[in-house]
Amino acid sequence: MYRKSTYLFVVNSINRVLNFLLRIVLRAVLGTTGFGELAVILPVQNLILTITSYAISPSVSKHVSEDETRGEFRDLYPFLFIFIGIMIFAFGYLISPSFASFLSDDFGDSIVGPLRVMFLMVPFGVIFSIFTGIYFGRQKARNAAYSLFIVQTSTLALSYVLGYSFSVDGVVFSFMLAYIIGSIYLFMPYIKKMKGWGLDMARGREMLRYSIPVLVTSIAIVTIFQVDIVVLGRYYTTTETSLYGLVTPTARLVPAFSIALSTMLLPKLSSLKATNAHEEVERTFNKAFDVGFTVSLPFALLIFAFSREILFVMFNSVDATSSLRILSFGMFFYSMYYLLSSSLQGLGRPKVPMLVLSLCAILDIALCFLLIPDYSMNGAAMATGSSMFVAFVMIFLYIRPKKLPRVHNVLTIIPLILFEQYFGVLGDRYVTVAVYLAVGLIYLLAYIRYNGIMGVLRHE
Repeated sequence: MYRKSTYLFVVNSINRVLNFLLRIVLRAVLGTTGFGELAVILPVQNLILTITSYAISPSVSKHVSEDETRGEFRDLYPFLFIFIGIMIFAFGYLISPSFASFLSDDFGDSIVGPLRVMFLMVPFGVIFSIFTGIYFGRQKARNAAYSLFIVQTSTLALSYVLGYSFSVDGVVFSFMLAYIIGSIYLFMPYIKKMKGWGLDMARGREMLRYSIPVLVTSIAIVTIFQVDIVVLGRYYTTTETSLYGLVTPTARLVPAFSIALSTMLLPKLSSLKATNAHEEVERTFNKAFDVGFTVSLPFALLIFAFSREILFVMFNSVDATSSLRILSFGMFFYSMYYLLSSSLQGLGRPKVPMLVLSLCAILDIALCFLLIPDYSMNGAAMATGSSMFVAFVMIFLYIRPKKLPRVHNVLTIIPLILFEQYFGVLGDRYVTVAVYLAVGLIYLLAYIRYNGIMGVLRHE
């Protein structure tokens, strides 16, 4: 499980680097105003990603893994999720004008068209996620990882071409085309296999009932991740939303490993529970929490300590340094919340994460309206970070892992901060990236050796 999680983490990390390049390309192609408009409607893309990656794909993978444990999976019931995708598209199409009127006058009605095209992506994103769920449920992480890479590279290439020709409309349309390409890649091996498959409606209803709290949880995740930039767009201009739109994907590097590990952990715990292997369930969960904490922490510490240099190198700006520092720890708490919530979902208790995150989504909305008018981007980061911290504490107190990780690893941030305070931004971007990349790699190698992370992979 850990080797597959590491492989998936590496691919996801490459995809996140490509997402960085995508942001840079889009800002160059669209300009500050165009990218600011796109940043405000990108929450819809993240809605699709969250519902599909965090709700539909896990629900499918859980049930497919159980079917694989009992015998070969041969059924079409996962595709019932397509109807949910169609309903979300219809709802989004109707509310698009209302969403545009919520924003400041700096945006106007020009975003209604791209917003509706963005909602058109939902059914195609659902289809793609159904296939990735089937692959993860059958423990075929490599195929699913390749498909995610194909979607990301297709998005980068198509956005560059269509963005120059059709501006924001072309970029949004390229997102939809990328999902179609990724779905075709995953569908091709199943063309012959799906002949003769049936439709077990009873199993499908069971899957949909299970998915309801998971879907609510994913919507709460979208709320916490995206309400900040939407409220920012209500009180400020495209300049602020453009900058904050660059900061948020940087901070989301932190939970990459925990998300990859959770993708494999959920079906693993589900299959163990189906065979009543209770001791193995507890051992697997506690070890996964320890590994997830140990691996995610250094990335949060590095981004916190080197926020100014990261923004200078990647985006030639240090205006949002404080926001990135706040979000780096917020995303660390989110990564731990996500690992614990996925474990509960795999054990058949999805209502607990739903209740926790729904309460925190309400908290986040309140904090955004309270903090953003006075503190701009920092207020947005504080609202999101605080909400994720509360979510982690609540679910941690509920599940109470028996094996606590090495919390003292947090102290390793001290030499990083001292180094950054002494040297700072080195003036030239290439010199800065070379020096801080070298320091970061040395730190990671020392951290990995001290915590014996490679031993976990060798002795899995």
